Amino acid sequence: MTAAVEHLEPVSGLEWTRLSGTREDVMRALGALHAAPIRAWRERETGAWQRLLERTAGAAKERFEAIVEATTARLPLEAQELTWIAEGAGVPVRELWALNLRGDLGRDGTGCSDVCAVTETGVVMGHNEDGDGDLEGAIRLITLVIDGDPSMTVVWYPGMLPANSFVTTSAGLSFGMDHVPVSVPNTEGCGRHFVARRAQRQEEGVVARAVLSAVPCAGGFAFDVADALGRGDLIENVAGRYSVASAVAAASDAPAEGGALLHTNHLRLVDGTEDGLAVAADDEWLGESQGRLRALVSAAPSVRSAADVLTALRAPGVLNRSEDIYTFATCVVDTAADTIWVQGSGEVWAGWLSAFARGERVAA
Repeated sequence: MTAAVEHLEPVSGLEWTRLSGTREDVMRALGALHAAPIRAWRERETGAWQRLLERTAGAAKERFEAIVEATTARLPLEAQELTWIAEGAGVPVRELWALNLRGDLGRDGTGCSDVCAVTETGVVMGHNEDGDGDLEGAIRLITLVIDGDPSMTVVWYPGMLPANSFVTTSAGLSFGMDHVPVSVPNTEGCGRHFVARRAQRQEEGVVARAVLSAVPCAGGFAFDVADALGRGDLIENVAGRYSVASAVAAASDAPAEGGALLHTNHLRLVDGTEDGLAVAADDEWLGESQGRLRALVSAAPSVRSAADVLTALRAPGVLNRSEDIYTFATCVVDTAADTIWVQGSGEVWAGWLSAFARGERVAA
């Protein structure tokens, strides 16, 4: 069997492909369809891909192999998915492991901002997907309709496990992921992308949140989780530590400003001064993240609607437009209104959230 593939009309400049079938067929097709952009990333003049390979074969070799082993043992299905993507793309699987574990091996770059708030009717949550500026144009939307899983639409980097950015599913769950730095990873933990993927495959929000608290990340992610039941949470899972804040009780939680949970790329719940987590006070990317959070706080004094979230995430100082860090897409959901807003390189597009998660382009 082969996966069914449908190319949908782009959304705000983001190409969109829907793949359906068995898990193996979909993942192999995902790699095969995107072999060219994966190859282009490998061959970029910046040499970033090659440096990752050198790192995992050199100074970080033992750390890398320990995390691959731990991830494969604890999350074998998600690890197998990466193998199928690599085989479909004709890329050595070790190279995709190196790419996907880049933030689990120690200090990495920065990027991404999130806002989550509970309104009178439901949850509004938004995510800015940021990354290296030279990847502009490579980022796209994919919808995975895999037998036995909820369908899901993902803002995707070709070569990554489809899990590390913004994801919304037919189970009524939406996720935004922010990188947080770890100076010494937990080599008994799992790769962040694989933990995220396991959580996103769940049919219920309570089970997804349990995954994010029970399965330790080797590195660090801050997860925003919103569901159609009116619950929004911020979960930091970092090098074996875990902490959560709920938007339901935003006024009493540390990272809440103006009734919203706000996050960029430094720890706000877990104690970032602990051994193994601490980043130098003069770290360039720590300073960038702290400055971006201040801009986000200023832009979101009171969050009462999805429009407030979108305005805050597109505000100066929050929206990134440099070579080192570039905002590829902004996604905002309103669970009560069943609506999603997406802005890539084009104008903002609004559609039905439930349809979007299934890979159906239905304007709101």
